[in-house]
Amino acid sequence: MKLQEFTLERIQSLFENEVELNLSDSGVHPYKLSELLSEAQIKTMVDLELGYGWTNGQTELRQTIANLYQHRTPDNIMVTNGSAEANFIMVMSLLNPGDELIVVVPNYMQIAGWAKALDVKVLEVPLLQDNGWLPDLEQLDALVTDKTKMLTICHPNNPTGSTLPIAQIERLVAFAKRHDIYLHADEVYKGAEFDGVELPSFADLYDKAIVTCGLSKAMAMPGLRLGWLVGPTAEIYATWQSKDYTSITTGTVSEYVANIVLQPQFRQDVLQRSKSFLIENLAILQAWVDENSQWVSFIPPKAGGMAFIKYELDVNSTELAMEFQKALSVFLLPGDVYGMDGYFRVGIGAPAEHLRVGLQRIGEYVRGKYL
Repeated sequence: MKLQEFTLERIQSLFENEVELNLSDSGVHPYKLSELLSEAQIKTMVDLELGYGWTNGQTELRQTIANLYQHRTPDNIMVTNGSAEANFIMVMSLLNPGDELIVVVPNYMQIAGWAKALDVKVLEVPLLQDNGWLPDLEQLDALVTDKTKMLTICHPNNPTGSTLPIAQIERLVAFAKRHDIYLHADEVYKGAEFDGVELPSFADLYDKAIVTCGLSKAMAMPGLRLGWLVGPTAEIYATWQSKDYTSITTGTVSEYVANIVLQPQFRQDVLQRSKSFLIENLAILQAWVDENSQWVSFIPPKAGGMAFIKYELDVNSTELAMEFQKALSVFLLPGDVYGMDGYFRVGIGAPAEHLRVGLQRIGEYVRGKYL
């Protein structure tokens, strides 16, 4: 097995902690535990025994997560160390050499990377900027074969922040049903829709859907490293077999906090905080794009913690990001990591003043050097 470099994660690991203003993150500025827990809950947490728990997730927590979906039980849930582990054990459990995987791109390419390492053939369907970052679903029928095992989508999308209209969601589900394939959806940004209307989960629309989710993005708690899979009982059991070979179990403290914040009203309060934060910052970004329209443009995101900016400069996106990092101590994510030079991703979940100052530095730098 040979893994290709996961460029998105590598470049963030190298530079996001080395700058004054990190605008590369795709989540929302994280909570502190003191903002989430009452004094009584903190005391309970401090008194927890730090032993091993259930290797597939504490039973009460799996029920709490199951309650977020229709007609699901704890047997349909696998609790993981972040959504990254959820993606990993799903690939290792459900895909085999010779299978084919259709990926809607751009995307968080962890799943595609693992699939290629397993000698799974990866085929791509692009989101089209001219179509509002929506896919041409007619392309799916040209790609599917008798070896197609799964279709995977990030929804809401990373990095564009686009969301599919209900009609396209239904078409994707119909396509998967017609060909009897798995439909995987990374839903870590679900709940951060700016219009306030939470999209349906693919897990509620198709019995062979596999959903990845967690507390890292829309929920603004990446440090808890708490994620999950939702899917059919047999497939979830298969991922349990894989998890026994990876992390064994998730953390006792993380599971305790997760079971609190995923209660319905608490979850809605967290998501409202995220949406308020992101909508304010999107306005800051929109004003900056308007001011710098001679070299940047974008389709405003509809959900999630980022925007995908197209630029009109004669310089590679990674080179441009490194210039900003070295000259300005500001870090953006280059479009290269998605195979899309000519773009960069801006995190709009950063503190508003960080975003405002970082963008101001970038605008002044570009006008002084390139324009």
